Amino acid sequence: MSKIGGVILVLVVLVLLLIRLQTRRKRIKEEKFQAMKKMRESSLKEALSNHLEEKIENASVVPYRPYKVEYTTGENQNSKEKKPLLQIIEKNRLAEKKYIFRSNDIVVLGVQFGTVAILNHFENAEVWCELFFQNGVYCIRSCEKGSVSVWRNKKAAIVDKTGLQLKSGDIIQLQETTFQVFYVKG
Repeated sequence: MSKIGGVILVLVVLVLLLIRLQTRRKRIKEEKFQAMKKMRESSLKEALSNHLEEKIENASVVPYRPYKVEYTTGENQNSKEKKPLLQIIEKNRLAEKKYIFRSNDIVVLGVQFGTVAILNHFENAEVWCELFFQNGVYCIRSCEKGSVSVWRNKKAAIVDKTGLQLKSGDIIQLQETTFQVFYVKG
């Protein structure tokens, strides 16, 4: 009888330990879930609040903000001719975004996290092409990562490493996303 009682006692202790372990695992899992939920809610609140003050952590990386833009052109330029700003309208299945860039900005287009976008951080990104200002016109040059085409008056041209001049109204196409380019004169 003492052997059976000992075996029963050991089984009871094992069952109690298993119950305690399962309870502890559930509690840890619930704590992780609550922490993730709180992080998501705080990041959502921050995104929805859309603070206008810029938080630049790295001085070399300036985020492209489509709504906080200065619309002046020729001030601080020594030449009499004012350089045009570049307005880009990004259109995809879900949204339409407008950006404005100065002539000294190099605009980089590519794929980041599976989405075609204007890149401001190159982490986990594939750079497909870049737009730049040269000799009084904006140009586009391919980085040969993917197929980039420019549409002008229902005619298409493939962008290569040499580059093409862009005219106001041209449409750049990367996968299913289009970027329409306009010159904004000051």
